[in-house]
Amino acid sequence: MSHRLEHLLPNGLLLLVEPLARLAVATHLVLPVGTAHDARGAEGTARLLHAWCQRGAGGRDTRALNEALENLGAARGGSAGRQATNWSLTCLADDWAKALPLLADTILDPRLPADEFEPVRQLALAELSGLDDQPARKLGVELTARYFPGDFGRGALGSSETLSAATPDALRAAWRAQYQPAGAVLSVAGGVDPDEAIARLTDAFGSWAGAPPAPLAVEPRIGAHYEHVTASTEQVHIGLASPAVPPTDANRYQASVASAVLSGGMGARLFTEVREKRGLCYSVGSRLQMIAGHGYQLTQAGTTTERSAETLEVTLGELRRLAGSVTAEEVERARVGLLSNEVMAEESTGARAGRAAQDWWLLGRVRSAAEVRAGLEAVTATSVNDYLAAHEPAGYTVVTLGTGFDWPAGLSL
Repeated sequence: MSHRLEHLLPNGLLLLVEPLARLAVATHLVLPVGTAHDARGAEGTARLLHAWCQRGAGGRDTRALNEALENLGAARGGSAGRQATNWSLTCLADDWAKALPLLADTILDPRLPADEFEPVRQLALAELSGLDDQPARKLGVELTARYFPGDFGRGALGSSETLSAATPDALRAAWRAQYQPAGAVLSVAGGVDPDEAIARLTDAFGSWAGAPPAPLAVEPRIGAHYEHVTASTEQVHIGLASPAVPPTDANRYQASVASAVLSGGMGARLFTEVREKRGLCYSVGSRLQMIAGHGYQLTQAGTTTERSAETLEVTLGELRRLAGSVTAEEVERARVGLLSNEVMAEESTGARAGRAAQDWWLLGRVRSAAEVRAGLEAVTATSVNDYLAAHEPAGYTVVTLGTGFDWPAGLSL
């Protein structure tokens, strides 16, 4: 049984170190700023900055930094999310002491060279334009914007106007204001000595100072809402969003199992009822999203124009029918899938480090594997049905995307 060491640096950065009998070490940093913090008119800044920080750091240009990582067999990753920006590093345990300063330089001392800014912008513009070829992803962007109608739901990718207006100086100012240690969580898991790891992390990040902007309020839409987004697609894509419990709620495991009953495999409700029995769509799925302070269920389906109205009607019907109808067999099948995912995650050093950082970010503590297993094992059909009955949505946010959509007669949200 591993023992996780927790240590808070004077600058407000929390260190979590879990020694494991592994040949690899994974490092995961959660910075409490994300795309929702982009200034109005500057949407896309957080993602641009995350990419630009990787274009050289600590006196190394892009090529030298990449070669230094490759020479150590280290893999760097991460992304700018809505609430937080994530950075990760995985390498062999013997090389972690050499690889860690490279990650620290990327975050604390990026070169942010002017001659590397335009390629970063062009890649962001290409990703944005590529949304037209990814209607399911575009629907997700549009649905999020409607479910979170305030600043929190603004497009993370930005727009062609905001990306074109971005400047190196503006992004450097964003880095100075937002890449700060207070409230951040840095987790390490793998073949390390915990005391030595704390010392190395302190050397690498201890001089970092400052506090990021305050977290933005998460304000989901209350009640029913529908919009159609016109797009030149051969199919119609349908999205539904509804509130669930936040990650700190005691019913989070009931919510997870309910979501898996809906869409946890080929035996799940949506796949069986919408696709297999009726042949209404080529894809359908639902997932539970947990962010700091809020949880919500996202459901999407892709179908033909002719079958789009019936697809929405049946999908919404299945969501509403779930409460009171979940069986013990469905709970057990969902539980087995979730527990299997937990076991596989426990085997991954990267997943261990990421889970610890995300748990602390969402819950203010780190759950043990035993706690997660016990939480899932305690779920019953009765507890899931009770949870669903007590948390029936007041209404759904629905977005359709395609050349057109005829709302089903008599269907209410």
